[in-house]
Amino acid sequence: MRGLLRIGQVSKLYGISLDTLRHYDRKGLLEPIVDSQSGYRYYSLEHLDILEMILVGKFTEIPLDQMKEKIDSESINGYMSIMQEQSSRIYEKQKILNQLGQYTEGMLELLQTIAEFQNDYSFSSVAINKEMNLTIYNVDLQTLLGENTISHQIDGMESFEQWFCYYVEVNGIIVENGETIGLSVLDNMINTNILQRSLEFASKSDFVSRHHIAGCYGSISFWGTQKDLMEYLYELCRHFNLRDTVLLIKFRFALPHKSMEHEYFVEIYFPHNPA
Repeated sequence: MRGLLRIGQVSKLYGISLDTLRHYDRKGLLEPIVDSQSGYRYYSLEHLDILEMILVGKFTEIPLDQMKEKIDSESINGYMSIMQEQSSRIYEKQKILNQLGQYTEGMLELLQTIAEFQNDYSFSSVAINKEMNLTIYNVDLQTLLGENTISHQIDGMESFEQWFCYYVEVNGIIVENGETIGLSVLDNMINTNILQRSLEFASKSDFVSRHHIAGCYGSISFWGTQKDLMEYLYELCRHFNLRDTVLLIKFRFALPHKSMEHEYFVEIYFPHNPA
């Protein structure tokens, strides 16, 4: 047939597979002219106009079903509406990618810090925050793991900062509260507003309680195993004479080991009352 291109020629011209062109045919997007005797598929220049529109839609990640709907409508307004919708989706993706980029950069900085980190047993590097202002949501772990509805309420726990609470008794003994986990949200996390609303919603139930931290707190970082951390906490309490108080431990990174003796990079927060 003169003036027509075979399916193989169209495939080479646009760099797409024969299976893709057949798929467009089956979807009713691009139905070629079929030679009744040979069964060969042919495409006219008008077919190529439609194919280029389909490929534009594919490039902008518009689903084929939506593209077929707009092609069938034969309306400029139809194309305009679908591009406006796709523009909005792309904008939302850009925001998420920007947040992912910030998160990745932050993780790279953290890992570099850990790679060069040495624990301070003189405690000279303790930072003092005179205006600590933080809300931690304490979650009962047994209830969390036992109720499907509860776990759904705070879906995506990996997006939260995780805290554990250690109580220093009057006699200096440190007791870990392993029955609860503390969760907090930072402004630069992905979907911060959604996570914050989830925690606020969950705090109205019996398994989550809000704990507001305010005032003067000291903080210092530590890198090591859980056993090493406990020894370090005792050294910290002796150095600052901490009694009948609460230590807050924020877990920032865990390095797993096959021996299960994982290493943790944490920030330790403790009430600081300057003499």
